[in-house]
Amino acid sequence: MKKITFLFALFISAVSIQAQSTLSSSSSTGTTVFINQDANRAPVIITQSNTQTIEVGQEIACASPTSFRDNNLFRSFDLAGDFGIVNGLQVNAVEFAMGTITTPAGFEIFANIYSTTPGSFPGGTLTLQGTAVYFATNADAFTMINLPLAAVIPAGEEMVMELVLFDDGTDTNFMRFGCNNDGQTGPSYIQAVDCGAATPTDFTTLGLTQGLVWNVLGDDEILSTGSNLLSQVAVYPNPTSTTLNLKVPSTVEVNKVSVFDLLGRDTGVSYNDGVINTSNLSQGVYLLKVQTSAGTYTQKVVKQ
Repeated sequence: MKKITFLFALFISAVSIQAQSTLSSSSSTGTTVFINQDANRAPVIITQSNTQTIEVGQEIACASPTSFRDNNLFRSFDLAGDFGIVNGLQVNAVEFAMGTITTPAGFEIFANIYSTTPGSFPGGTLTLQGTAVYFATNADAFTMINLPLAAVIPAGEEMVMELVLFDDGTDTNFMRFGCNNDGQTGPSYIQAVDCGAATPTDFTTLGLTQGLVWNVLGDDEILSTGSNLLSQVAVYPNPTSTTLNLKVPSTVEVNKVSVFDLLGRDTGVSYNDGVINTSNLSQGVYLLKVQTSAGTYTQKVVKQ
């Protein structure tokens, strides 16, 4: 078994750190396209990265010299306290910086968006609100990845973004996540049991000075009319197969659920006891309308 390390350059102990400095410097900014954007909703970029530079030699992963192990990386965003978003957030996409990467055929990176009680992370309970998968290849080295991901963070809750790598045991896939030392407004976290971080651990606890270059792209309020109870309505996750799940407060009665295409045509999806059947929908962006006893809730969803 090869020695497992957090790959960077400062901290030497049972978790030793290495740097790679032979690659040329690069920086990149993701491109965002907002589809079906409503006039009463302003697009926002949620970030804790002072710049979007991807700094060579500052990448992070728990890995051997030729392959990564299980990695979970996190950032937690106080939407109300740090970004002034008090009515909830509809997430449209996530962006993350890639560092060096070597792979013969590519591999999956899993992105998750959670909500949680403000101030509770890295403890507390994470509620999954949306997920998406990116297939990484060698062409992604030192670029900014833009990954569509639909999720809703209810009003008053904190948002947590997670990226996950699973060790496939082949010893052929290697990568590190892009970082820089240009400053950050919130901690970067890593959980990697093989490198001694059994729970989400602040980079600074490991003696690291850099931060992950990540962004979350969304709309700054939930499309809804009626009672404030609608801020507790959520639809999850992105449908990768045939269903969406609808979550509403126990005091709210759901009267009708409709899904429209971007031309405003009703797609005729069926709804039963919290499950929205999307089997007849092709991949693309749709508008979900939930008519309830508290008012009407509307959200964009992405069929993957």
